[in-house]
Amino acid sequence: MRPILAGRDVLFKVPARLELLGGLNSGVGQFSQVGKFLTVYPSSTAEAIELARVLHSVTRGLRGPEIPFDVRYRKNSLVYYRYGVFRRSRKSSARSGVVFDTAGHRHPDRREAGHAIPRWLKDPFRESGAHQKKARSLGPIGVEYLPYKAFAQRGKGGIYEAVDLSVSPARVVIIKEGRRDGETAWNGADGYARVQHEAHVLRSLRKAGVSVPEIRRTFSQNGACYLVLEKIAGRPLFPRGALQPRTISWRRAARFLERLEPVLSQIHAAGWVWRDCKPSHIFLHRGVVRLLDFEGACPIDETEVLTWGSANYLPRDYYDSFTRRPGVFEDRHALGVIAFQFGTGKFPPEKSRERNAIYRSTRCPDRLQKQIENLLSSKSG
Repeated sequence: MRPILAGRDVLFKVPARLELLGGLNSGVGQFSQVGKFLTVYPSSTAEAIELARVLHSVTRGLRGPEIPFDVRYRKNSLVYYRYGVFRRSRKSSARSGVVFDTAGHRHPDRREAGHAIPRWLKDPFRESGAHQKKARSLGPIGVEYLPYKAFAQRGKGGIYEAVDLSVSPARVVIIKEGRRDGETAWNGADGYARVQHEAHVLRSLRKAGVSVPEIRRTFSQNGACYLVLEKIAGRPLFPRGALQPRTISWRRAARFLERLEPVLSQIHAAGWVWRDCKPSHIFLHRGVVRLLDFEGACPIDETEVLTWGSANYLPRDYYDSFTRRPGVFEDRHALGVIAFQFGTGKFPPEKSRERNAIYRSTRCPDRLQKQIENLLSSKSG
């Protein structure tokens, strides 16, 4: 078995099999592949050691995101390695393929933490003195936070539910992680910068009286920025994982608008547009609306920012422009989409005549129809 080397930010001709994987900072697809640009399949252990040395040398001083589950070649290196399959067999039932130990026994190729080097093999990079040992840590995130559930893992970072041991009694918190160089955009913003930005937005909104999560703490560790938030009570607007509400009625749609429009008005009065208004980010608890996830929020008049939002909750023409137009149209359109869902159990068709036919067949009150259409057709704040 031979190690697989994963390098980043350089295209280097080597006498070995190569495989290009995804994008430099891809946040989609398999999480274990995040950050990989070039994969080298050496023909021998000696060749792997030499290639790793050369790749490390020519990429020294460059920056790139950390590769999950692989072992870093040296401190601050862009070269990582792991043992795994070169080619999956069509007959294999294992999702990631299988590897064989020295006795010929089959084992699944596990792309998980702690499994980059099979237990039956010696690490040739460790023996050569190149391997950089990880610093001992008392906890996965600092010494005060013990994560026990991951809600999301992407190139830009993760979202975790954790126990906060800094207070007594201990409390449950939500931690947002922003990785340095993770999903770096054209304007240079990476996961680290986005978490910092969200912290700034949340502080501004809480000062304005908007019901957003309270910030418990922000700190940096191992090249990542962490935002520790209160875990808010309540339930999401729709059942978890559901695309549509459990029950539908125009009365529920009207009640939803009555509750949420004032909250969005508070956000806009504070000078921000949310840009990620959707059911999973809206929590209800004893009649109180709480809002989550302000990573993509921006000042109302800002135009030189990335396109942001979630499919089905943005107007179609939003994707035709590289920069956004000023105003609060993203929030208003999303509000209209959700109201339409509460009344019909469907996403609104793009064409107004098709929506009108649905309004008639479901007996939507005229006043409510006009209100929703005004939101859906909003072009500016």
